[in-house]
Amino acid sequence: MANSDEKTSDIPKMEVSIAKLGEILLGLKQNLCNLHQKIEVIDSTPELQSSIKNYKKDIETRANELEAEVKWLREELKSIRDLLGLKLQNSNSGKS
Repeated sequence: MANSDEKTSDIPKMEVSIAKLGEILLGLKQNLCNLHQKIEVIDSTPELQSSIKNYKKDIETRANELEAEVKWLREELKSIRDLLGLKLQNSNSGKS
Protein backbone atom coordinates (compact mmCIF):
# COMPACT_ATOMS: atom_id res chain seq x y z
CA MET A 1 0.00 0.00 0.00
CA ALA A 2 2.84 2.33 0.79
CA ASN A 3 4.22 1.74 -2.70
CA SER A 4 1.01 3.03 -4.36
CA ASP A 5 1.05 6.11 -2.09
CA GLU A 6 4.58 6.89 -3.27
CA LYS A 7 3.52 6.61 -6.90
CA THR A 8 0.56 8.97 -6.45
CA SER A 9 2.74 11.50 -4.59
CA ASP A 10 5.29 11.43 -7.44
CA ILE A 11 2.68 12.34 -10.06
CA PRO A 12 2.40 16.03 -9.05
CA LYS A 13 6.21 16.28 -8.96
CA MET A 14 6.43 14.86 -12.47
CA GLU A 15 3.74 17.27 -13.70
CA VAL A 16 5.67 20.21 -12.26
CA SER A 17 8.88 18.92 -13.84
CA ILE A 18 7.15 18.52 -17.20
CA ALA A 19 5.78 22.06 -16.97
CA LYS A 20 9.26 23.42 -16.15
CA LEU A 21 10.75 21.50 -19.07
CA GLY A 22 8.08 22.99 -21.32
CA GLU A 23 9.03 26.50 -20.16
CA ILE A 24 12.71 25.78 -20.76
CA LEU A 25 11.94 24.43 -24.23
CA LEU A 26 9.93 27.56 -25.06
CA GLY A 27 12.81 29.76 -23.87
CA LEU A 28 15.30 27.82 -25.97
CA LYS A 29 13.09 28.14 -29.05
CA GLN A 30 12.85 31.92 -28.47
CA ASN A 31 16.64 32.15 -28.12
CA LEU A 32 17.10 30.19 -31.33
CA CYS A 33 14.69 32.49 -33.15
CA ASN A 34 16.49 35.58 -31.83
CA LEU A 35 19.86 34.19 -32.91
CA HIS A 36 18.55 33.47 -36.40
CA GLN A 37 17.26 37.04 -36.66
CA LYS A 38 20.59 38.48 -35.52
CA ILE A 39 22.49 36.30 -37.99
CA GLU A 40 20.19 37.49 -40.78
CA VAL A 41 20.88 41.11 -39.81
CA ILE A 42 24.63 40.49 -39.86
CA ASP A 43 24.45 38.61 -43.15
CA SER A 44 22.32 41.29 -44.78
CA THR A 45 24.53 44.19 -43.70
CA PRO A 46 27.65 44.50 -45.87
CA GLU A 47 29.19 47.10 -43.55
CA LEU A 48 29.07 44.68 -40.64
CA GLN A 49 30.59 41.88 -42.67
CA SER A 50 33.33 44.21 -43.88
CA SER A 51 34.04 45.32 -40.32
CA ILE A 52 34.13 41.73 -39.12
CA LYS A 53 36.58 40.80 -41.90
CA ASN A 54 38.79 43.78 -41.03
CA TYR A 55 38.76 42.88 -37.35
CA LYS A 56 39.62 39.29 -38.22
CA LYS A 57 42.57 40.42 -40.36
CA ASP A 58 43.77 42.75 -37.59
CA ILE A 59 43.48 40.00 -34.99
CA GLU A 60 45.36 37.52 -37.17
CA THR A 61 48.11 40.07 -37.85
CA ARG A 62 48.44 40.86 -34.16
CA ALA A 63 48.51 37.16 -33.28
CA ASN A 64 51.32 36.58 -35.78
CA GLU A 65 53.25 39.54 -34.37
CA LEU A 66 52.83 38.22 -30.85
CA GLU A 67 53.97 34.74 -31.89
CA ALA A 68 57.10 36.25 -33.48
CA GLU A 69 57.75 38.30 -30.35
CA VAL A 70 57.37 35.24 -28.12
CA LYS A 71 59.79 33.31 -30.34
CA TRP A 72 62.31 36.17 -30.13
CA LEU A 73 61.92 36.38 -26.34
CA ARG A 74 62.50 32.63 -26.02
CA GLU A 75 65.67 32.94 -28.08
CA GLU A 76 66.83 35.85 -25.92
CA LEU A 77 66.09 33.89 -22.76
CA LYS A 78 68.05 30.93 -24.08
CA SER A 79 70.99 33.20 -24.89
CA ILE A 80 70.89 34.72 -21.42
CA ARG A 81 70.71 31.30 -19.80
CA ASP A 82 73.63 30.11 -21.92
CA LEU A 83 75.63 33.21 -21.02
CA LEU A 84 74.85 32.84 -17.32
CA GLY A 85 75.65 29.15 -17.48
CA LEU A 86 79.01 29.95 -19.06
CA LYS A 87 79.76 32.58 -16.42
CA LEU A 88 78.73 30.20 -13.65
CA GLN A 89 81.03 27.50 -15.04
CA ASN A 90 83.92 29.96 -15.27
CA SER A 91 83.41 31.22 -11.73
CA ASN A 92 83.13 27.66 -10.37
CA SER A 93 86.36 26.61 -12.10
CA GLY A 94 88.14 29.67 -10.68
CA LYS A 95 87.19 28.71 -7.10
CA SER A 96 88.75 25.24 -7.36
